Amino acid sequence: MTPHGDESPEHVLDRHVFEELIATLGNDTARLRNVYRKFLDSTLARLAELRHQSVIDSAATFHALKGSASMVGANRLAALAAKYQDAAPGLDDETKVSAIGELKSELDLFRSALGPLLEPLSSPPKDSEPV
Repeated sequence: MTPHGDESPEHVLDRHVFEELIATLGNDTARLRNVYRKFLDSTLARLAELRHQSVIDSAATFHALKGSASMVGANRLAALAAKYQDAAPGLDDETKVSAIGELKSELDLFRSALGPLLEPLSSPPKDSEPV
């Protein structure tokens, strides 16, 4: 599922949310990188949890994924998690496995869109050229 039908980076990662998060953290790029690292790590952990949960219990995990994805601007990932949260009571195991795959694919797209935004933030400032 591609909620917006567009895999361009600006639809995978909401730049406005990214920029607001930078401002909220006082332009502390180390903290910003840490927030996104924790999001990526916790999302992978939640996807692993889903594999072992009953379809009924998975609704809470889909809900948690939806909320954390929204907070970091992973809107398409949040939309997918919301879709599966709503459908959780009726999901069979095969559909749940498929959902996990979709969420993982969307997370990979998000990570790819995030990389170019974080990369310049971790680079040391270049020495200015002599005038």
